[in-house]
This record gives sequence, structure tokens and C-alpha cells, in this order.
Amino acid sequence: MTFSANLSSSTRAGYFTKSFSLNEAKSRSIKTVFLSHSHSDKDVIEPAIALLKSVGVNVYVDWKDSSMPAITNAVTAEKIKDNIRKHDRFILLASPAAIKSNWVNWELGFGDAHKYLPNITLLPVVETENDWKDAEYLRIYPYIEGVAAYSGYQFIYNYYVVNPDGTKIELKTWLTR
Repeated sequence: MTFSANLSSSTRAGYFTKSFSLNEAKSRSIKTVFLSHSHSDKDVIEPAIALLKSVGVNVYVDWKDSSMPAITNAVTAEKIKDNIRKHDRFILLASPAAIKSNWVNWELGFGDAHKYLPNITLLPVVETENDWKDAEYLRIYPYIEGVAAYSGYQFIYNYYVVNPDGTKIELKTWLTR
């Protein structure tokens, strides 16, 4: 199952938890995530941030960074590289728009070279793997999978990082190890 913006109220509440600066998060031993995404996916970025924050990590997105240049330029690229290096994990919000984006693919390549596979995962926002046509290289990366379980009168989603070999680890464990 791919990521959906339909999150539980407790997960959505995670979005409103305090965000820390990188230095403050590190001093508190809070893991940090660089969230790579297409800016055209604003409808799923906020729920993705809520999901990640609900498990206790600090999330960086470039458009929330006031130090980023107003107009994209070489300084933008340097700041993105610096942030990818500084954050503990790299997650690609893998939507069709992100997969087509030159910037997002550049970020993934840089993240791959600097974070290595154990610290990278995809958060798929696609209906089927066919949506990754011409981007089959994405299949070499772990991905986040939501598994629904019915509890009482509601569905509870548990999220896992699924490795290319099929092994799974709880998302919270992966993010905080």
C-alpha cells in the first residue's frame, strides 16, 4: 500500500509538534530527516511531515527554510547539498511529479552518494509500480509501506521500511536507530 494523505488524528497531531533547528535537534538526540519532494506535491507533503514527526523525528523541507534563496540558483544547490549531508536520514516522497523532477533526481543521487542505502528510503505516492515506468532504478531503494489493521471501529496504519530483499523494519525503529 502506498502513502495516503488520510492519516489518523493522532498522526495528524504529530504535525503540530515542535520543530527544532538542526543544532537543537542534534543536541536533544532527535534524529533528523531530509524530505526530498516535488513542490507541486503540496497536498501530500504536509501529511508526510505529520507522519514522520508523529514518530519523533525532526523533518527538513527546503521551502520552509528561510535561509534558502527566493530564486533558485547555485546557492540553492549548495544549501541542499549541505542539508542532505547534515541530516541523519534521506526520504524521497516518490510521486510521479517527483520522479520527473530534475532537482529531485539530483537530490536522490547526491543523497545516495552521501547517506548510503541504510539511511535512504522512498515514501511512494503512486497507485502502482507501473507509475515508476522509466524510473526502475527506484526499485533498488527501500520503501515505506503502510499496513492497515482494523481495531475496534477504525483502521490503524502501521508503517514499515521494506528493504529490496523483502525484510521489513518498523518505520519508527528505522528512523530512530
